[in-house]
Amino acid sequence: MHPFTLTALLVLVSLLPDRVHPQSPSNPGARQAAFESLRDSQWVRLSSPELGRRAGRMLQYTGAEVVLSPEPLRIPATTIDTMWTRGRSTKAGAIVGALLGAGLGVLAGNTFGEENAGSAKNIVGLGGLGALAGGLVGVVIGTAIPRWQRRYP
Repeated sequence: MHPFTLTALLVLVSLLPDRVHPQSPSNPGARQAAFESLRDSQWVRLSSPELGRRAGRMLQYTGAEVVLSPEPLRIPATTIDTMWTRGRSTKAGAIVGALLGAGLGVLAGNTFGEENAGSAKNIVGLGGLGALAGGLVGVVIGTAIPRWQRRYP
């Protein structure tokens, strides 16, 4: 398999969601636990049949309702069927960057220098250096990319 095909395949697999949650009947205990795990001012995205999908910072959770900024918008907790929290893509960025960097490093190790082209020292050294540099660049880029993670159901 060509190294670029393998890298592209690994990038696509890393972008798949962590878990798949089937839509299930409401579970008040799970909903309650999900809301209690939230921090004040945390970005959340909620979905309810009446309001559709809304996102904002959580201002308050009373057990009966969720209050989101900026309006403030009050949503009854029992009507919420799906909840996501916003995080960062730092881990995925590091993995993708390291894989791409390692691939480029191995490619450079195969072609670098006339008398040393393809030597194990060049391939391993430049592959490792590429993985390190690519991982660092990936962390920086991934931190700038928001990622919604499903918390309920």
